[in-house]
Amino acid sequence: MGDLWLSEARVVVRVGIVPCIYGAALHPCVASRETPQFARNGSCMTARMHESPSLIGRDAELADLGRWLHLLADGPAALVISGEAGIGKSTIWSAATSQGAAQGARVLVSRPVEAELRLGYAALGDLLGVASEPVLERLSDTLRQALAAALSVGSEPESGDPLLVGRATLAVLIELAAEGPVLLAIDDAQWLDAASARALAFAARRLDGHRVGVAISLREGNADPLGLAAALGPRAIEVHLAGLDLEPIGMMLRARVGAELPAHRVRRIHDQSGGNPFFAEQLAGAPDDRLPRSLDDLVGNRLEAIDRLAAPAIERVAVLGPMPVSAFADGAALDIAIEAGVLVEQDRLVRFRHPLLAAGAYTRIPPGRRRELHRLAATNSPDAASRARHLALATADADAGIAQELEEAARAARHRGAPETAAELAGHAARLTPPSDLDARARRVMDQADCLFVAADERAAAGLVDELLSGPVRGTIRVRALVQQALAASDPQTAVTVLEAANREPHGDDRLRTRTLAQLAWQRGAWLGDLEQAIDEAASAIAMAESLDDDSTLVTALTTAGLVMSLAGRAGAVDHFRRAVAIINRDPHAAGDHTPRLAFANERMWRGDFAAALELMADERRIAEFRGDEGLIMRLNIFGADLAMRVGRWDEAASLLERALADARDYWRVMAVVRRATLRGRRGEPDALDDAAELRASPFSAGDPVIGAVANLAVGLLAHADGRVADAADLMAPLFEQSERSGSRAAEFAVFVPETVAVLVAADRLEPARDLTRHLEHRHDQFGEWGEAAVALCRGLVAQADGDAEGAADLLGTAAQEFEAIGAPWELGQVLLAQGAGLRRAGQRREAAATLDRAIELFAELGAQPALHRATDELRRARPRPSSGDAMTPSEQRVAALVVDGRTNREVAAELSTTVATVEAHLTRIYGKLGVRSRTQLAKRLAESDSTPS
Repeated sequence: MGDLWLSEARVVVRVGIVPCIYGAALHPCVASRETPQFARNGSCMTARMHESPSLIGRDAELADLGRWLHLLADGPAALVISGEAGIGKSTIWSAATSQGAAQGARVLVSRPVEAELRLGYAALGDLLGVASEPVLERLSDTLRQALAAALSVGSEPESGDPLLVGRATLAVLIELAAEGPVLLAIDDAQWLDAASARALAFAARRLDGHRVGVAISLREGNADPLGLAAALGPRAIEVHLAGLDLEPIGMMLRARVGAELPAHRVRRIHDQSGGNPFFAEQLAGAPDDRLPRSLDDLVGNRLEAIDRLAAPAIERVAVLGPMPVSAFADGAALDIAIEAGVLVEQDRLVRFRHPLLAAGAYTRIPPGRRRELHRLAATNSPDAASRARHLALATADADAGIAQELEEAARAARHRGAPETAAELAGHAARLTPPSDLDARARRVMDQADCLFVAADERAAAGLVDELLSGPVRGTIRVRALVQQALAASDPQTAVTVLEAANREPHGDDRLRTRTLAQLAWQRGAWLGDLEQAIDEAASAIAMAESLDDDSTLVTALTTAGLVMSLAGRAGAVDHFRRAVAIINRDPHAAGDHTPRLAFANERMWRGDFAAALELMADERRIAEFRGDEGLIMRLNIFGADLAMRVGRWDEAASLLERALADARDYWRVMAVVRRATLRGRRGEPDALDDAAELRASPFSAGDPVIGAVANLAVGLLAHADGRVADAADLMAPLFEQSERSGSRAAEFAVFVPETVAVLVAADRLEPARDLTRHLEHRHDQFGEWGEAAVALCRGLVAQADGDAEGAADLLGTAAQEFEAIGAPWELGQVLLAQGAGLRRAGQRREAAATLDRAIELFAELGAQPALHRATDELRRARPRPSSGDAMTPSEQRVAALVVDGRTNREVAAELSTTVATVEAHLTRIYGKLGVRSRTQLAKRLAESDSTPS
């Protein structure tokens, strides 16, 4: 486990705007079905369910349950039942599963408990362990092996890669749903183990068209671990249970406790319990119905009232979790516990009636007895992870043998894709390591930190790393800790300084040394702008990797070299990328992920080779989706949005960013919001202000001022949309000054240079416009064909402002040709707008109008309303006198006719088989041609001229 971070951790420094995109990604009871058809209407259920006292007063919730069953008739549907402990969640959940089974669904049940929270794939095993067997053979070898490893099926399973387990889970559910509706029923989902939650959440987001239902109960105050609302949208029904009214509480208590319960007592119980059925029942069954100060007191009072003869049964279940009746040697103790209402027998297992009782019972077991029970559990554990965990909890003092066993179990847990379980086991291993064995303890603490980092608990990981670095640890452990500290650094200089220290640290792990050097080269080149030294370091990393005969390390070094050389505009960058991609293509299952393609795609995008970028990114997405690599898919959505904006697919970009934001956290959320803010700004959407506020408030903004500058640029785009060009210039220009000041060679902000130069020119700030143009000229080699076209556009804008009409025309003509050739519609539209303005000022109104018409079409297709309005205003100046209806194009005539007939823009778009944006663009041109500002004026104008088009 010593080199865990090399293959698993995210080698992504949370600094600046451009991430280190080459690093490894994060990651990241069966009821028989007898009814052949699933009923589409759940209305018949309410009367039957009302027969149960548990459902009294739950009419609204039962109606929601009926709607959920109706949805499940023709696709995926989720039911999320939440509320405080004891409120009746499990009762509604049980009703949902029973009714689903009654209407023909195959019900797969899991009832996780807190003791299983750290076990990898425990709940997934409950749900799919038996059900998946008939369909496993129909899966690909890769998916079958991954799922078999996760579920511990087979004698020697392959690695349970979490990136594949989710895909395998989805495949199994689709296979089962082909035979009939499937219902995944999870009670107390807050205890769902993280590995199972990750796999099930992956599947939930991809259930379109498949009749798979999910019904979960969830303790109030806990987030849904499956993200069902985000995954299924309107097909997810959320039911929050509140306390019951007085009447149903009375009916329930009388049904369970006895009809002799007096009315005043019921009222007091209702008041004291807040309508919580569980609390109410406990109070009614206790000699004193006063509500205790805390829930722990209430649980403690309830447990202490039970005959001590029941203790053996209660303690066994508290430590070992649910177990079959046959596991209890003392039947009398079990009977007493069940009769007391503490334990229940459900699904052939004995469990606590409520998790709160389990927690209270566990804490009340004397420490010696608790360790004895864990020791007994270890001897009967079905797997190494469970055995190791029970041994850890059974051991109070250091024990080298048990610590070693825990370390091995942690390594195995991480190997099968359960980093949360591995982190707990590694922590126990460190705790039980003898104080004299400092190296072993440091190694195990670092293993725990690596697992926590992979499991996205970065704060806890950072605490362990700080602990290690404050001590005498040296060698490979110190290097691993320093690299992880650099990953969490809040500013580039700190990251580079830490990585330099890691690179100087003496140790004997050449693989670790090579990757550390590669990471340093990227940070130094991209963030500090020291490209010459970064290129030398990347070259050294390549030479070191080639001597190791380790493909994954060589891919990292080559990709690093490609990235820093592309930032420097060096020709050899492409060769390094192609070599890295070739290695990945040769061995698709090599350690690490496939991010050389993503890095290469970004380099191609920066240079304007959009066709190659699209192909590389499409290949990467296919591989990521096949592997179920959620972390890489999220990054692909972010960078895919960049590419979609560059090629003019702005609606697609907006959709990709929303999908990314559903999964992105911390640094990656900032990256997605940066892009959404600028897209919204270009479209003139006020929500850009909310995005800008979020960016400014982000802790990453404090460490990287460029993030705040991007937020200001987005606000500046809105100011430009409002015609406040001076404010826009104040807000937009500092981004490039800040980026230059920091030494960053980040590439993605270059795309904003032409529109910023246009704003500076409009604000009559020609010197800053010239400076920014020169800045782009100095870096144009880095940006290839796009850079050449962008420089021509910026120089043309400045030439126009200087009064050099001929020079401006030549430069803008060149820019238009080059942007047209590479397929960059946003930049082409900006060129056409500038050309149209120049032609108008030169008196060439007809040519100006034709050029501006083309710009308007491009801006309308993009949904760039501010630019569309600017082009339209310029078109009005080119056509100062309203033209007659005969001047409209045939397409405009058809749009005008439908609008005058009273159709909405959406109805017009549907009838003409076009988009709403295109209709809006036509209307904008029509209004400009006819000199009108509204539909009413349009109708009047056409009627007056008797030129209403047919």
